[in-house]
Amino acid sequence: MAETTMLDLEGMLNDSLDAIPEAPDFNNPPAGEYRLLCKDAAIDKYETKKEPGIQKQRLKITYSIIETISTATKEQPVPDGSLFTETFMATETGLSYFKKRIKEIMNVSDTTGVSLSDMMDSSKGMEFKARITIKKSPNPNDPENPYENIQIRVIPQAS
Repeated sequence: MAETTMLDLEGMLNDSLDAIPEAPDFNNPPAGEYRLLCKDAAIDKYETKKEPGIQKQRLKITYSIIETISTATKEQPVPDGSLFTETFMATETGLSYFKKRIKEIMNVSDTTGVSLSDMMDSSKGMEFKARITIKKSPNPNDPENPYENIQIRVIPQAS
């Protein structure tokens, strides 16, 4: 996903960063229709606040917004290039939803014999249209700020 070439920062102390592009923000887009890019699909390792020190895993897809086609509300679209993520639990059900999403992104009907690694690698760089809806659910820790779950519906390409 990110370039890993190490730079000589001490040698750059007197250089401007004009040639370095500014990193995109992570912004959840409002409900609407979009052209998206699958920027990355990877195994994400994380810890929860309830179980610190216990490392868990999930699958994470990072999307980049290429273009906002329309928004469902009068809400302003997020800037093109903004990033957001979708995660899938490391369970059989989570893998089932991940497999379905990859098939939709790649516009294929069958992934028989394709490894998880190949699915993740093959989806990177794929562009597609999608309809995004936002589902809000109560946040017991902060009732004023409900959880927002992004639901992505890939719009199939015409054959």
